[in-house]
Amino acid sequence: MEEKTISKAEKRWIVREIQSGRMTIGQARERFELQSKNPVSLLKNWIRQYSSDIVLTLPVMTEKEKQKLDAAHKRLRQLEKQLEDAQMKNIALETMIDIAEEQLKIVIRKKSGPKP
Repeated sequence: MEEKTISKAEKRWIVREIQSGRMTIGQARERFELQSKNPVSLLKNWIRQYSSDIVLTLPVMTEKEKQKLDAAHKRLRQLEKQLEDAQMKNIALETMIDIAEEQLKIVIRKKSGPKP
């Protein structure tokens, strides 16, 4: 099996994921199919090597910020539901017009374009 080359950027990303707790060393070993004789040692070496790089951290979200974020998510869900309802209503109205035009043999929709 050919060994996959992992760039410095990928190594830094892996280290950040492990350090942040979003990925374990075991998960990193499996995900990137590390072919080293001792992948755990290899990953620990990367952590020593790349954890000294500048680490960007964000401050912990305050309770007020969490509430605002939750309110924004709730509003987004409401708007998505309203959009879905409006799209369904539009489809129903278009279908109703199609049926009326077909059965009554009249043109309900106006043709777009300049008037003569």
